[in-house]
Amino acid sequence: MLSICVPVYNYDARPLVQTLLRQAAALSEPIEVLVYEDGSHPQQQRVNQPLTELPTVRYRALTENTGRASIRNRMARDAQYAMLVMLDVDSEPNPNYLRNYLSRPTAATVVVGGTSYFEQPPADPDLYLHWHYGRYREALAPARRRPRPYLHFQSNNFRVDRQFFLDHPFPEVHSYGHEDTLWGQLLAPAGTHIEYIDNPVTHLGLDRTEVFLAKQRQAVETLKDLRRAHPTLTTRLTIFADRYPRLSQVTEAFPEEWLLRYLHRTHSLRALDMLKLKWWITGWALAIGYS
Repeated sequence: MLSICVPVYNYDARPLVQTLLRQAAALSEPIEVLVYEDGSHPQQQRVNQPLTELPTVRYRALTENTGRASIRNRMARDAQYAMLVMLDVDSEPNPNYLRNYLSRPTAATVVVGGTSYFEQPPADPDLYLHWHYGRYREALAPARRRPRPYLHFQSNNFRVDRQFFLDHPFPEVHSYGHEDTLWGQLLAPAGTHIEYIDNPVTHLGLDRTEVFLAKQRQAVETLKDLRRAHPTLTTRLTIFADRYPRLSQVTEAFPEEWLLRYLHRTHSLRALDMLKLKWWITGWALAIGYS
C-alpha cells in the first residue's frame, strides 16, 4: 500500500498523475495519489482541477504558498497508507517506477530512487546551464551516493515509512533550498538506514539561466541561515570552504559581473562553483572563522 505525495506549484500535474495511475493499474497493491497545490496561481489550479474527478487521486488547492517542507509534511499527515513516496511534479517516472518501490525488499527506512536528465541537451540554449548542472551534479549513480548517504540525500524522489516521517518531519525551512539536505543529515546521529537504488525519474522542469542562478543564490543564503543553527551541516560548498578557507577568500577578488559573464558564455560548472563560493564567503567569513 502506497501513498504518492506530489506537491505542485504552478505546474501541470496531469501527465505525471496519468503515468502513475497507469502503472498503479498493473499492480495489485492499493495506491493513492495526493496532489496538493501549494499556492499556485488560479489559472494553473484550473488546469489541474480535473484531477478531482479521478477516484484514487486526492487533489487539494492551498490558497497560500507554505513552502517545500511544509507541504510535504502536510501531505504525509493526510496520507492513509503506511508507505509514502515523495515525488516532485516535474518528473517523468521510468516504466517500472512503482513496481520497483513496491517490490524492493529492504530494511531501509528511507529509499532514494535518484534523478536522471535527458541525454540530449535542450533545444533552448537558455535552459542548457540547468541541464548541464543536473547531468553532472544531481544525476549521480547509486554507487556514488552510498558511501556518504546523509550528504547526498535529495527529496525529489524517495520512499519512506509514513510513521517515521511523521516522527521526523522536514524542518520548516521557509526560504528556498536545503531543507532536504538538513533532513538527511539530521538522520545521521541515529544511524537511520538510507538506501540508494536505481529507480530514477527524469527531471523535466528546467529553469532558464537567470531563474536557475537566482535559485542557486537563494539556496546559498538559506544554507548560511541553516549553518548558523546547525553548525555541522555539510555540503560540497561548505566542505571546500572549511578545508581551504584562505583559498576560498580569494573568490572575493573576482568581480561577480565577470564571473556571471563567463558563466553565461561557457556554462562552466567551475565558474558556478566559484560564484557560489563568493556568495558564501561575502559578508560571512568572520561569522564562521574564515579569517
